[in-house]
Amino acid sequence: MMRLLLALVLAFAALDAHSNVLAVNVGRYESNGQLVEVKCELIGAGALRYPPKARRYKYVGQVVVGFSVGADGSVVGARIADADPPGVFERSALSHIRTWKYNPPMHDGKNVQVDDIYVRLIFEPDR
Repeated sequence: MMRLLLALVLAFAALDAHSNVLAVNVGRYESNGQLVEVKCELIGAGALRYPPKARRYKYVGQVVVGFSVGADGSVVGARIADADPPGVFERSALSHIRTWKYNPPMHDGKNVQVDDIYVRLIFEPDR
């Protein structure tokens, strides 16, 4: 009975430790000449701002943003990979992604920069 109780306490502690994780993205890190996939845990993000002009005309769209996560957990080198429709939501998407904060990504016990992360942001006026 005591082991079961201890296991439950440890399980809830593990859940609590990850309760601040908003999302998990996967990127790549080069280790000894080989690409390794590394999970990055998103722990903070600002609000996604819908552009006023797009809201006025009720535009719907999506933007794919590529970026890296630095060894300190900050977003580095955010860039537009695709946008539909083009020229409407890109600035808002980049501003939003730059507010994101990750737990520092780790590989083999050290903090590393993780590259080639891509996310799709959906813009809808009533969302």
